[in-house]
Amino acid sequence: MLLSHKKISDTDLESASIIWDFLTQKDDLDKADLIFVLCSHDIRMAKYAADLYKNGYANRILFSGGLNFFTKNVFSDSEAESFAKFVRDEGIPIQDLIIENESTNTGENIQFTKSLLNRMNIKVNSVIAIQKPSMTLRVRLALNKQWSENQFIISAPKYSLLEAPHQYINLYMIINEIVGDLQRIIVYPKLGFQSEISIPESVESAFNHLVSREYNLHLIR
Repeated sequence: MLLSHKKISDTDLESASIIWDFLTQKDDLDKADLIFVLCSHDIRMAKYAADLYKNGYANRILFSGGLNFFTKNVFSDSEAESFAKFVRDEGIPIQDLIIENESTNTGENIQFTKSLLNRMNIKVNSVIAIQKPSMTLRVRLALNKQWSENQFIISAPKYSLLEAPHQYINLYMIINEIVGDLQRIIVYPKLGFQSEISIPESVESAFNHLVSREYNLHLIR
C-alpha cells in the first residue's frame, strides 16, 4: 500500500538529500554480543541483520517493534514477529532470536528491550543497533541518553534516499518521514528522550523549505 503522493520538485529533492545525509550515520562493524533491530516498515533491515548473523558478528538477534499507524497496514503480525519470520526463512535458528513486540516508538524500543533482557537474565555489553539509514542518528542520540552503559555500533542496510522507497512506501512519504525525524532530533532533547546535537544551517534551511512545501505528515503537532 503506497500512501499519498505529490509532485516532488528538484528543490524538494535537494533539500531532502541534505536532511538524509545529516540523519545517516554508520559505524565500522565489529563483533558484538547482540544484534538489536529497531524494526520499521522496511524488511531490508531484517535481511541485513540476517547477513550480519551469518557473517559471525553476533550470535543473537533481537527484533523490537509492535505496530504503529503505518505498519499495521504493512504487516499482519507485529514488526518484530514479521522480521523474525523473514530471517527464519533465511535460515536463522529460532533459538537465536528474541522478540519484543509491544513497542511503538524508538524510546519504547530501547526501554522495552532493556526490560526484556533483564527479565531473561541476558547480559550484553556490546550491541549492533540496526535501523533504516535515515534513522541512525536518532537511534544514536536516543541510545546515548537511554542506554549509555553499553557500547553500541550503529549500522543500517546501505541504500540512498532515492533507493529508500519500496512496495509499501513511496518517495513522497519517505521525505515526510525524514522531515519528522529531523524535527524530533530538534525537539526530543528538551523532553529528555535523547542527547542534543547542533543542527547545521544548511539542514535547518532544508527543513524549513520542506515544511513550507507541506511535507508535514510526520511532524509532531
